[in-house]
Amino acid sequence: MRGNLKDNQAKLDSYEKSIKAALERKRKVIMESKQIAYDMLSELYGLEGQELVDTATIEHTLIGKLTASGMTYEQIGELADDSSADADNSTDESYSEKYGKQMSFSETDHSCSE
Repeated sequence: MRGNLKDNQAKLDSYEKSIKAALERKRKVIMESKQIAYDMLSELYGLEGQELVDTATIEHTLIGKLTASGMTYEQIGELADDSSADADNSTDESYSEKYGKQMSFSETDHSCSE
């Protein structure tokens, strides 16, 4: 019986060693994935380090506020598209005139009471 116990302990030790090696490989893949994600965001924003973190945090907070106010991601995207088109075409039609008075980002008084 003692031979079997020693054999089993050797197997357990081998499994523990294999688990540790697998966990280390997993950790390396996770770190590589994080680096790839960082590189993608850095390229997208044209920023690095703390500037990238600050910009992503500001955008995340802003989108959170907009969605909390009832806007959908589609509406936020349309707002961003309209803002760039408005800047390019200098159109006078505001977001609230186009989509209703749900929310206004202009300096004129567009009440949200409707």
